[in-house]
Formats: sequence, structure tokens, C-alpha cells
Amino acid sequence: MAELRAACNEQEGAPVTYSAVEHLALLKPFQQATVDYVFRRLFTDQSPTDQFLVADEVGLGKTMVARGVIAKTIEHLLGKVDRIDIVYICSNQAIAEQNIKSLNVVGSATKPLNTRLTLLPLEIEKEGGIASRPINLISLTPGTALDLKSSLGTAPERALIFEMLRERIGLRHRGIQRVFRGGVSDENWPGWTTWIRNEQISRDIADKFNRVVDDTFIERIREAADLARRHKHPHYPDDQRPAAMIGELRRMLAKICVDALTPDLIILDEFQRFAELLHDHDVEVAPEKAAAAELARALFSYNGEDGSKARLLLLSATPYRMLTLSSDAPEEGEHYDDFLRTMRFLFGDAEGPARVEELKSELIKFRRSLQSMPDARAAAITQRDRLHGILSQVIARTERVDSTEDRNSLVQEVMPEVAIATDDLREAKAVAKIAELVGAPSIVEYWKSAPYLLNFMRGYKLRDRLQALKPKSAAELRKAIREASTHFISKKQVEEYAAIPFRNGRMRALADLAFNDALDRSLWIPPSRPSYGTPRSATKALVFSDWSMVPDAIAALLSHEASRRMGMSPDLVSRTSRPIGVDELMPMLYPSPSLAELVDPLALERRFGRAESYDILHAQACMVLREQLAVDAIAEFAQTSDRLLALALDRTLEREVKWSNVGIVDHEGHDEHGAMSRTIATLRDALQTDEHQGDVDPDTVIEKLASLALGSPAVCALRALSRLCPEIATDDPVLISASIGIALGFRSLYNQPETRALLAETSPLNYWRDIIEHAARNDLPAVLDEYLQLVLESERAEKLAPQDRARIIASNVIAVVALRPAQVTLDHWSTKAGRLHDQTFEVRARFAMRFATKAEEEKGVRRTSVVQAAFKSPFRPFVLASTSIGQEGLDFHPYCSRIVHWNLPRNPVDIEQREGRVHRYKNHAVRRNVVAAFSATPLAVQSRQSPWVSMFEAAQADEVSKGHSGDIIPFWIYPGDHKIERVILIPPFSREKERYKDLITSLATYRLAFGQPRQDELINLFSGMDDDFIQELSELQISLRPN
Repeated sequence: MAELRAACNEQEGAPVTYSAVEHLALLKPFQQATVDYVFRRLFTDQSPTDQFLVADEVGLGKTMVARGVIAKTIEHLLGKVDRIDIVYICSNQAIAEQNIKSLNVVGSATKPLNTRLTLLPLEIEKEGGIASRPINLISLTPGTALDLKSSLGTAPERALIFEMLRERIGLRHRGIQRVFRGGVSDENWPGWTTWIRNEQISRDIADKFNRVVDDTFIERIREAADLARRHKHPHYPDDQRPAAMIGELRRMLAKICVDALTPDLIILDEFQRFAELLHDHDVEVAPEKAAAAELARALFSYNGEDGSKARLLLLSATPYRMLTLSSDAPEEGEHYDDFLRTMRFLFGDAEGPARVEELKSELIKFRRSLQSMPDARAAAITQRDRLHGILSQVIARTERVDSTEDRNSLVQEVMPEVAIATDDLREAKAVAKIAELVGAPSIVEYWKSAPYLLNFMRGYKLRDRLQALKPKSAAELRKAIREASTHFISKKQVEEYAAIPFRNGRMRALADLAFNDALDRSLWIPPSRPSYGTPRSATKALVFSDWSMVPDAIAALLSHEASRRMGMSPDLVSRTSRPIGVDELMPMLYPSPSLAELVDPLALERRFGRAESYDILHAQACMVLREQLAVDAIAEFAQTSDRLLALALDRTLEREVKWSNVGIVDHEGHDEHGAMSRTIATLRDALQTDEHQGDVDPDTVIEKLASLALGSPAVCALRALSRLCPEIATDDPVLISASIGIALGFRSLYNQPETRALLAETSPLNYWRDIIEHAARNDLPAVLDEYLQLVLESERAEKLAPQDRARIIASNVIAVVALRPAQVTLDHWSTKAGRLHDQTFEVRARFAMRFATKAEEEKGVRRTSVVQAAFKSPFRPFVLASTSIGQEGLDFHPYCSRIVHWNLPRNPVDIEQREGRVHRYKNHAVRRNVVAAFSATPLAVQSRQSPWVSMFEAAQADEVSKGHSGDIIPFWIYPGDHKIERVILIPPFSREKERYKDLITSLATYRLAFGQPRQDELINLFSGMDDDFIQELSELQISLRPN
């Protein structure tokens, strides 16, 4: 990027410039208004604030607002301060990985730094490090940067601390290694010390650290090391315990590292998750919280010698507890207190107390006016405006409910029947008996949520009690286990792909929804704008449950049933254990430039009109090919093996790929290492073979070429990529390489045992024909057109060079299309020889998956990010089940417009949080509604442009022509038949029915109780009013949306 190059030339005396214009151009008007207002309040107003909160409703793109503020901050400060440091703090790595790309406004050459605060000494003075760059984007998480709960930290931290103190400690023996190595083995610790000595450590930080660590502390370390050297199991004094000493050293180092940062803008994302860092804590009662808060204050209150100072931008749709009901548990917090505490922080130490007292007084007056409505309407408006004047100084909030006529924001309620069967009750009885015998808590709530409880109770007391009783179990318990055996899933059932009854009303209802539209036998969600026929209404489902066993049960049971319906059987498992090779599948792996250009479904529709069926579309493609190809060329092809037809076509048309220029990019999503190089070698040498098939009818040749054009994953990928990279030729080596990479990802998908069962594969040599027929009839061209456009936008790749654009898109597609199934571990209990036995086995989960962020689950954050990305793609999983971990901060919207509330949340705000995961920018419902209105728009564009760009441009222009802003509508909301489905699963005779009515009522009115104590009193007052009165009340809502 030009601005980054200018920044890098600073040392050469070149002028340093930076323009925020191109970044601001990406924002919608309401986002631009918020950016301008926030920047003004933080930097240029006569009385600016040091803290500002953007509290836009869930899903409206607070990250994009932050991006705009970052760009304007850099533009404003560059050349005025020595170095610009932007610090991004969010609650966990999953959110950091999702958002950090969006926040990078200084180009790919400045890679955002995702590190621990205590490892900053390694990042400052190294080549290309923080000190050498005029602009830095640094990502931290509270758990690794500020709240140093794990006293031992990580091995790199301990190695760094030891290296900085090594000369003063003066010891090398085994004892000092034991003090610092923590959980690292004797054999591996020398590797860490060798590594750290080759790293460039900031001399300034090392010197300051040594000044802080006095000689008394060094002596404590030496004495502890001596104990560790002399005793196998040393008994350390309290002040010499390695964990305690290293914890102290890490906190000392962290304080110094805070000073080494020069934060100009600190972004706290979803800060309510670590709000404790913003407030004071009693050192005696909560020493760790107090230490973390002190560290945070030091960071937030930074003032540099060059005149720089830290400004805080807080992001959260729920910055404080938005609603407190009388039924809520006290430990969950209270809205009024939480709200005032947040406001005190935003107004700052100096003004905070006085401004909060003023705010409390105005809120009381506003409440009295609301209680006296409609007579006090004029007074209420006056008080509303006064409150707006106070709050808008430090808060901005945009909501989408104002953008739809019925204020429902495109949400539609779905309440399928949840029936209880006799076998459900039998299981409840059997498991309750076991729970009673082992003294475990009641299983009623668990039983209502999941079947086969004893298979899925990992982490629950019932399983822990059974584990403890395995060696010595009472006869009565063993009998109860035997009687409950019919309510277990067995390993044999799984291995034989036997039918496993769902045994739970909610599970049956979810299965009916999830398997609708033939998704149980689909490899991807149908395209929103199909190449032929009419759109199908299929969408994915995101499930939220209170109980952690539910995601496991959903993933295991739905995936097993989907595999069974796809035709899986025990003999197929062994027969499909080896992937079908590159040689056999070669025709699906060749991205023919000629076929990608000659047969374009969009061009066919432009010429012939929408084909009603695939067969008609195929006939149209045949017609175009006959027009474009000479009769003698077709006759020549008729002598060629159909495996080589596409290659022969490109040779005839002089479009042969120059294989020496095609880069080899291996991806772990490919079935084996080296698959790319083998594919290129196979394609390069293919025409040198003497594969012939005798005389074939020329019409058959045309039909086979048309099938390849419409169904080869490589050709479909090349066509879709070329739409997004129109600056370069279709046969550009980078596009060819990227298309082969994507096709190899599809090879992994089609090599999955379930897929081979679905396609009824019988011959590896002919399987490519089945693949091409399946992909063509399931409209892979339109699927990739839609999905690749979404990837382009989510990766912010529009401004990249086309070759880089293609590589990034391909890498993303390969990762999700080739995602391996997860393994869900189940328990199976039995009795033998007077003992309990617990056997574990696994179920493959691909149709449905669980969403978790535990480090032990398949490479932790990395696996979690890939599962999230796969759910955001058209490919499986089609159901994602989560607990509250997926409720905040993450997005799942591109192919999901169905939120399933497995258990009702206790608070209406939680409903909005959950639904905000899919009610987002260009969500699945919005795209389908835009297609319904503007499907013909791309037909008027004679170019390689993506049809999705032209459809949304037309929708936006239509809104603007009606005098609207053209931002929230059509990008977040667009009216039509497709809705965000709020699926409520309530068992019969459940008290949840009444609770749900109360939740929905308070959802409509809770905003009017904003900032008030005893909120449910006001909500109850409004609940009995008619719709007209509620509409009048809605006008009194305090709007903090910047103009």
C-alpha cells in the first residue's frame, strides 16, 4: 500500500503521508457517521474525552467502525508523534483471529502482532520490530497480557526472564533449571535456553527489569535453586516457591512492558467480558484482580514524552448488564449499578463522580415522566433530550429495529412441536435411578435437553460419581446399569451405521428442521442465485444450549443419522479408507481456461433466459460449444479419451497451460503432502499418453465437454476466481494454481467415505465422472460464485493485487471444503465380575459439529477457527451447536438464518445476542431476498463482474432513489419471504411457555427501561398497553445514533 511505503521511507527523508480515504470508503453511511463522531470526541472537540464507547447493536459492524477510527487516528497523528501504536484487546484468541484482519489498515507488509505483553522485549528491537516501524497494530488478550493468573506463564516467558537475569543469578546447575522450567522436561528445557540466546532482547527493557528485580529477589531465586538441586521433592518456603516467584517476576516485567508500548489508541473489544479490569479491587480480598486492574490502568493512562497519550475506544453491544429482572440471581449483576459504574469510567476519574450524580437525577425525572404517560409526554421528551445530551458525549449506539416497518428486524418465530415419547420417559426413569444411587443431582433438566445421558455426561457429577465407584460398586447400582443398557448408544450401533432413535423431543424437532430440503444428502447449501430452476430455501442452523453435553449429543446423533442416510455401511468404511489418487481423478483437477470462458452459466442465462432445469442448461452449453468449435476439431476430439478432452481442447485452441510457470502450493487440506506437485506433473504429461477411445459420436464429445464446463471443480473454481480477478487473464499461472488447489480440496471432500457412499462410487477409475455429474447437477458454479465473493469481502482482499487476492481466496476455500470430521467421544457403561466398566468410543461428526474453544479439542483455537469458517461456508457442517461461548463476539451468518434456542435464555438481551450471531451484514436471509428482487440485474452487465456486486449495487441504488440512506437496508435487512428464524423448542406442559411470552414482551419494551433501577417494574407497566401506546412509547427511546 502506498501509505505504508511512505511510512517505511521515513528514515530516507521522504515525506510521511497517510490517507484514511480508501478505508472510510468501505464503510456504510451510518458507520461513517459513527467514525466521524467518535474521532471528533476523542481528538478534535474543544473538550474531548479520553474514553468513548461504541455500543452498536449486535451484528452492525463495530469492528468496521473501529477500523475507520484507526485509519483516521493514523492520518491525524502521523508525523506528530514518534511512533503510532494501536493496541487491540479482546477476550480470546478466536475473536482476535476473526477481527484482526479487518482492523489492519496499514497493509499486508505490516503484519499485526499477536503476542503476550511479557514477550514484548522480543518484538521491539529485532529487525522489522516495533521500534523500527512508524505504525504498529498489536493484539493482546487480557488473560495473556493483563490478568496473569497462571503464575508460571509459558515456557518462552520463563526462558526470557531467566535470560535477562542469568548473569546476576550466576547458576547453571539442575536446580536453577527446575526453578524456571515449570512443566517442561529436563531434556527439552535446554532447547528453550538455546533459543532465547539467539533472540534479540530489548536492551532497554532488560536494563529496567534488572533495576526492578533487586538483589534480595536474586538471592531468593538462588536459595530456591539450591533446594531444588539438593532435594528430589523440595519443600520451598512460601516466598521461594517457583510459581510464586515467577508470578512476581512476570508482573514486574509486564509493568515495564506497558511503558515500552506507546499506545495512541487502545481498542477494547467486547470489553464487558473483562470489565473487571476497568474498576478498582481490594488488594486484600482479590489481589490478582487488583494487580490486573493496576496493570490495565497503567496501559490506559499512558502519556508519552512526545506528547502522545492513550485514547480508549470501547466496543460492546452489551457494555453493561442491559436488563435485570427480579428473578435474576444476585451474582449475575444488576443493570443500574453496572450502568453507572461503566458511565463513571467513561467520564474519567476527574469528572466521573459528578457526571454520574447528574445522570442519576435526570434518570429519576425521566422515569417519573414515563410512569405518567401519556399525560407527561412533553416532559418525557424534554427529559429524553437531556439524557441524550449527557450520554452522547461518551456513547454512540445504532440499532437496526428502527429500519423495518414492523420493528421486528426481519425475525420470524418458529415453534415446532416438541413431543415426548414413551421411550424418552423410560430413559429418564432409568437414569434417574442411577443418579439417585450415586448421590448425583437431579437429571430432569438434563433429560429434557439430551438423550442417552450416560453416553454424554463428561464433566458432570453423575459421571464423576460413577467413575469413583468403578472399583467398588453396589449390586443395586450394577443392576440399575444393566437395566439402563437399552438407553445407551453402543459402539456396535455406531460401527454398523444402525439406526439410533433420537429419544428426545427437542432432538427430533431439530432433526426434522436440519434434514429438511434434502440436506441430509447434500454436500453444500444450495446457491441463493442458482444457475437454473428456482432457489431452494435451505439454510444452516446455529443451536444454543445451556448444557455442555448438548453440543456433543447433537453433533454425534445428527451426523451419524446423516451418514446412515447417505448410504454408509461397515464394508464401505474399509473400502474407502484409502483416498482415490490424483491420476484417477485427473479430469476433475484440470482448470481448462477454454471451458471456463466458453461456458459461463451467467452468459447462458443472459442469452437464452433462465433454464428451468439442469438438462436445459446443459443443452444450452452444448449449443454454445458447437457454435465455437470447428467441426473438424470436434471430430479430432472424438478420437481422444474423455479423460483428456479438456486438455485436448486447450491444445487445439492454443490455450495450453505453461506448467513451468504454475506455482506449487501445498495445503494441509489436501489428502496428502505433495498432491499439488503430482497433479501438475500428471496434467503436464497427460497428452503424451496414447489414451484413445475409438470413434465416438461428435455430439457425445460436446456433451462431455459441457459437463466438464458445468461440473469440474477446477473449471468452476477458475471461472469464479477470474470474476474476482478481472485484471488478469483466465490462464494466468496464479489462477491456474489456485484453481488446482481448490479442486484438490474438493478431491478431499469427494474422498470422504460418506461422500463416496452418497455418489455410490464403485470404480475409482470412473469416479471422476460421478463427481462431475454430481457437482454440475448441484450447481457448483453458482455455489462458488456466491461463496468466493463472500470470502473476498471477509478477507478485505478487494484492494490486493489480483494474484494475492486469488491465493487468499483459494486458501480459505480449501480449508473449509476439505475440513476433516470431528470425533465426538462417547462413554458406554457395563458391568462385569462385580465391577463397573466404562468403554469409550468415537462418532464421526461432519453434518453437525460442536463449537468449543477448549485448548485440548483438536488444536484448540486453530481448530475452532476452521470450524467457524466451515460453518460460514456453504459446506458442512450444516448444524453448529454451542453453549454461551458462541453467544458473543463471533459471527456465523453467511449461510445460516436459523437460530435454535435449545434452552430459553433468562434474559431477553441474551436472545438478541444469540440472534446477532447470524443477523449480520449480507446475511443469508438478506442475500436471498435481494436475489428475489434483483436476480435479473447481472444479466445487464456485459463483463466478468461478480453477479453479487451488481445485485447489491442495484438494491442500494433502489433504496437511495426512495430517499433512504441505503445502508442498513439493503445490507443488514431486506424485506422479503426469507427471515431470520427464531426457533423455540419448548416441551409440552413446560413452564417455559409462559416464560417465553414474558421474554418476548420484555424484548419489545426493555429499551425504554434503559439506565433505570427496578427495570421489570417499568416493563410490567408497559406490557399491558396496546400496540399504539407501545408505538408512542418507542418514540421516547433514547437514541444515541450519530447523525
